[in-house]
Amino acid sequence: MKKIWPTITVLWLASIAYFLIYANSPALRATVNGSGAWSIVHGIMDLVLFGGALALILHLIDRIRHPRG
Repeated sequence: MKKIWPTITVLWLASIAYFLIYANSPALRATVNGSGAWSIVHGIMDLVLFGGALALILHLIDRIRHPRG
């Protein structure tokens, strides 16, 4: 179970990078608006951004409430 948190963190950081690029690239925004496949990618990255943040926050709260070691 410990190996899942670095994976979640990397995916969450990748989604942040994607949205920073999306926000600053009119070409990517046009591609997402014009393509169904890119719209699905955008939706998945949105879920990763919010779900990853929620998972990491809950994990941090759990670590604070139940310190190990």
